[in-house]
Amino acid sequence: MKKILFILLIFCFTTLVSFADDKEDILNIFDKYVNDANNYSQSLPYYYVNNAKIVRVVNKKQGGQKAILIPYDRYLKELKGHSTLAKTVGYKNRYVDRKITKVDDGYKLSATRIPRNDKVGLPAYFIFTKTNSGWKIKEENMTTNVQTFLNAK
Repeated sequence: MKKILFILLIFCFTTLVSFADDKEDILNIFDKYVNDANNYSQSLPYYYVNNAKIVRVVNKKQGGQKAILIPYDRYLKELKGHSTLAKTVGYKNRYVDRKITKVDDGYKLSATRIPRNDKVGLPAYFIFTKTNSGWKIKEENMTTNVQTFLNAK
């Protein structure tokens, strides 16, 4: 009986250490991602799995919200195209109140995104999944006040 209890204790301890290590890895990767995004790095696509799910939840001026699914190839194209303007105006995001929770196939990092000139912040989350080349973003979901997403095709 003592052996079984000891084995269970070792298993629980290893699982907790692994969970803590994964969370630490994801936080480190996320910090690098935010830094690269705020410096308009060309390496941003490497943080994502191919065909990652990109969602923008738009706060509509007339009230309510609308979720817009952005095709991944369009997202990559817009990353490159909009970076010059964003760099010119000094657009950057900060993420506060970060929380990590376990989900089916990885971890969900939830945070409040504070875009340039915003005082309140907006909800955002990223789902990270383990790949052969490390943790990658599988899904990105950000709330935004940018109305042009509503006209996107």
